[in-house]
Amino acid sequence: MDIMGVKMHGRKDDDSDFVLFNLERDVNFIEPWQMTDNSAKTLAFHTPCGSYVAVHLMRDAKYAYKDYGFESYDRSTIVNLKRIDSIEGSETGSVVYFVDGSYVNVRKKFKN
Repeated sequence: MDIMGVKMHGRKDDDSDFVLFNLERDVNFIEPWQMTDNSAKTLAFHTPCGSYVAVHLMRDAKYAYKDYGFESYDRSTIVNLKRIDSIEGSETGSVVYFVDGSYVNVRKKFKN
C-alpha cells in the first residue's frame, strides 16, 4: 500500500517535502509523533530514506495531491477535478456537484 508522506524534519516548503512510499516495502517502524505540545499525535513512518508523517494538514494536502488532479477551492476544501460533474454559482461562492450526486459548497466563485 502506497502512502503520501511529508517530511518530519528538514522541510523546504516545496514539492521535495512530499514522498510516496510503500508501507510494506519501505517502512521500518511506525510510532506516534506530536509536532507541538498542543497538537494531536499522528503516525510517524520511519524509512531508510527519512521519517515522514501522513499528509494530514490542508496546506500540505493542497500541494501533495495536486499532481493527482486535486485543487484547493478554498481554505477548507480540496476538490478532485476528475470527479466534478458541474459547478453552479451561489450567493456565498459556488456549489460543486460530483458524478455520484454528492456536492460541496465552496467559497470560490466561478462564472456561470
